[in-house]
Amino acid sequence: MTTAPLRRRLRLRALDILGATPPALSAPLLGVLASAARFSVYERRALANLELALGETTDAAARARIAGQARHHAARLLREWTRLARARRGEGERRKAEAWVRETVELDASIGELERAARAGQGRVLATAHLGNWELLAVALRLRGLDGAVVGFRKRNDPAADWLVGLRASLGVETVPQDAPPRRLLEILRGGGFVGLLADLEARRITGEPLPFFGRPALTMTAPASLARSARVPIVPVRCVLRGRCYRLSAEPALELDRTLERREALRELATRLNAVFERWIREDPGQWAWHQRRWRDPEELRRLAGAG
Repeated sequence: MTTAPLRRRLRLRALDILGATPPALSAPLLGVLASAARFSVYERRALANLELALGETTDAAARARIAGQARHHAARLLREWTRLARARRGEGERRKAEAWVRETVELDASIGELERAARAGQGRVLATAHLGNWELLAVALRLRGLDGAVVGFRKRNDPAADWLVGLRASLGVETVPQDAPPRRLLEILRGGGFVGLLADLEARRITGEPLPFFGRPALTMTAPASLARSARVPIVPVRCVLRGRCYRLSAEPALELDRTLERREALRELATRLNAVFERWIREDPGQWAWHQRRWRDPEELRRLAGAG
């Protein structure tokens, strides 16, 4: 077996050290690192994305504040994920982690629609964004009895990626690799389960289309729409966003595929509606989104990437 690159092994070691560090020490340390990231390439990309998406409604000072909020929110996520990862240590730690999730996540009444679907044996594709805390979302729904799996990208020879898969598994959340055949996902959906996907960012490894996002074309995955079409189930957008000291988990009305349209156009139309939901969410909580990611490209590069998909 090939040894993982040094930077990936160091990343895993950092996660383990952080998980063993008391919150009273890890919180200020991560705060310092978040502040230092202001001088990184990720900050420059975040500010460029903010100008593209929100430039017409915000000034430079407001965009800088949002970028800072996003950096510190990312630090918070890392601290919370290492806390969840303690569940891997044994039954006692798993129970503590689950109790913390129940205390930290408040479920909106809209989750009742998902519970009714589960009781009726009706599967759902749950689409969310890199907004708030999506790992807490998956665990909170599982604790509510809404079982299924999440789709995740697994880098080969990356122990840090395996760490995330192990975190979910220790709390009862199955991860299906992004590049796996859809058989397992269709089995879950047709059996009345739920499949969760992060669908707001570019994923060049799977089929994508250039679709509107904040008024500009962005490479958008059509996999959630395609999966919903194959399983004949709707997409339900769900989010878990910070409200004060806790998170609030809520669901939007289901998005149905328009079966009067030709297949590709139907997938594009449904993905466009999902993008509009994500955009609304991000405008409501811009400091909780991953602005440092590549999301918009120049037209020629976008055409090339879409063609490759």
